[in-house]
Amino acid sequence: MSTVPVKVKHNGKVYDIELDTQAQGRAFKEAIAAQTHVPPERQKVMVKGGLLKVRARALTQDDTDLGKIGARAVRHTLTQGQQFMVLGAAGELPQAPAKPVQFLEDMPEDEVAQAARHRIGLVNLGNTCYLNSTLQMLRCIPELDAALDAYAGSVSAGGDASLTASLRDLFREMNKAPHAFPPLLFLTILRKVAPQFAETAQGGGFAQQDAEEAYVRILNALGAYLGSGEERFVPAYLTGHMAIERSCPEAPEEPKTHNREPFLVLQCNISSTTNDMTAGILDTLTQRIEKHSETLGRTAAYTEESRLARLPAYLSVHFVRFYWRRDINKCTKIMRKVKFPLELDASAFATADLQQRVAPLSHKVKAVAKEREDRAKVRRRARGRGTDAKRDEDAAPHQEGSAITDDDERALRAKERAEIEALIDPTLKSDAGCNASGLYDLAAVVTHKGAAADAGHYMSWVRCENASNDEFDTLPSNEWYQFNDDKVSVVNSEKIASLYGGGEDSVAYLLLYRARSLQ
Repeated sequence: MSTVPVKVKHNGKVYDIELDTQAQGRAFKEAIAAQTHVPPERQKVMVKGGLLKVRARALTQDDTDLGKIGARAVRHTLTQGQQFMVLGAAGELPQAPAKPVQFLEDMPEDEVAQAARHRIGLVNLGNTCYLNSTLQMLRCIPELDAALDAYAGSVSAGGDASLTASLRDLFREMNKAPHAFPPLLFLTILRKVAPQFAETAQGGGFAQQDAEEAYVRILNALGAYLGSGEERFVPAYLTGHMAIERSCPEAPEEPKTHNREPFLVLQCNISSTTNDMTAGILDTLTQRIEKHSETLGRTAAYTEESRLARLPAYLSVHFVRFYWRRDINKCTKIMRKVKFPLELDASAFATADLQQRVAPLSHKVKAVAKEREDRAKVRRRARGRGTDAKRDEDAAPHQEGSAITDDDERALRAKERAEIEALIDPTLKSDAGCNASGLYDLAAVVTHKGAAADAGHYMSWVRCENASNDEFDTLPSNEWYQFNDDKVSVVNSEKIASLYGGGEDSVAYLLLYRARSLQ
């Protein structure tokens, strides 16, 4: 037996292997498999000069003598330390499905709903698009779905308890229904407990209502009945706290007052100079109000500075587009274009104390996300090279130290998670349902179409679940569900940017941000 020690490189690691020049190609591949765990049938072996090529019969049986393998480098210049490169993924080959493939058209209706991830629309029951869009936004909160499912109240209990129970039942029905579902019972109870939603329009029929008002009314109902004490769902996951400082410039000797108030929705006022959401929110957080001054003994102007003292896991933002015009005695809509981010750092709105507490974790989460994306790019490049038989050793330097194995990636992620956990501020760690980093990703948008405040059409846009086959691809999906009452379609993130406004088409009105999580 004549053997030559060679080096085999795979995924950035180099292995020492004895190549038997008198053996068959299969033997070399099996020796490689023993070191790299890449099955012989998956291997593509490269050497300086190109891909090792074998006779057609050897492509399937690997019985070619290594001395006749067809690569000039092997036949004539094989030397001690010769380096080979192996492309191919380790692990078992995909197995045949345990059950026969079943097509959607052959499935029962309830199984169709399961296969489609339960993304069904809601039937418009007469000017109820405001409600349908709001419900679709709420349904994208998995923790809310779980809290509702655990609620044992009855629809016949009356009041907000009935509203909570009917929302639970509605979500359960939507999880099973194969087609658009009519939210009739929930709507009936909503109109009973909140008569404003039962108002009629001129000419008959129910009037169009405001989606933000419906959203807040529903959350108020849920806040009283989901959970108990410190474990109540809405106060924990959807409620922020505002620290408010009031001072009187006319009476600087007057002590400043400090209050702390909860809020469900962060307001974004829109003026003639508002171009983006951050600026609109900051303008809203600084207000001039008039109130009685004990020091001056009269009404005086006060400056009210507000900052966020608690950030919830789900942050709701309301674009205040409707306002009352006294000159025409009518509610009108602001059409101005206002940009909003897909990724939000809410520390810009926080108190100095909260900024200090979230900063270490925020910086770490951003750094880890960047490092993971860099590693993902290398994996994508490596997969691309693995399908290109024409690439040669010039590609090798780009793989150096970066094409790590899946096990290495899992170990890195476990280390990153431990480092992130260690940086969570203790007071925030004990606050269930808060956002300890201040970082958010946009999860849903409710839009309004049309120029009239008391008419028009509401729709909702909800980010799709990340359905990547890559277990390490944890970035938010670039695809979104568009819910237009009973019609559901899928659009990409570019469409979301068109919701900034500037015309009578659909414009962002209510946004829901989800706290960023790195798994």
